[in-house]
Amino acid sequence: MFVVLEGIDGCGKSTQADLIERWLAQTLGADRVLRTCEPGGWEGGAVLRDLALRHGFENPWSEWFLFMLDRCEHVARVINPALRAGKVVVSDRYSPSTIAYQILGNENIPPETAEHIMKTSSLIGLPKADVVFLLDIRVADAQNRLASRAKKDGFDGKERAYFERVRNNYDKLMKLEGSGGSWVRVDASRSAEAVFADIQSALRAGMGEILA
Repeated sequence: MFVVLEGIDGCGKSTQADLIERWLAQTLGADRVLRTCEPGGWEGGAVLRDLALRHGFENPWSEWFLFMLDRCEHVARVINPALRAGKVVVSDRYSPSTIAYQILGNENIPPETAEHIMKTSSLIGLPKADVVFLLDIRVADAQNRLASRAKKDGFDGKERAYFERVRNNYDKLMKLEGSGGSWVRVDASRSAEAVFADIQSALRAGMGEILA
């Protein structure tokens, strides 16, 4: 099973990934669970992660190509082998992030491009998540959380309007991709425990045979 956590910066994805990994490891065994992230979730990916998070680009498409390169290697080296081995993969970000941030979030790229980009992922054989948890939170609340971060990246300093646009982009994506029920919106403004309770409940419902 392939589980993805999505949302704007500061929504609490990393915290929830920790909680999911810990719970599933206790339930299934540590060897049955793989937690990963994007960008940079593979050996050698740290260089691409640094480029993506700390360096600006002149061409509006450069970020997209960089993230797609990272994803192709991430899938080939980490995600697909784990899925073939029967593991539950939990990823902090995946393809929806690239659409929300690098495509719909870039004012220099036509918005109608998004649907074509989504088809690209399928054409090149990238696996689709079984469930995408959209951790939804008001931008003001997310930025308050980001302000307390000791380590910041190039996205943390972007203006509020940018994150408002990205948050709206996730809504658009949920309508485009989530019609089959693969997306679950979770109110991420609450405590980490309350958010995890909702995620855990949804996973129990969708993983009955695996958890049995």
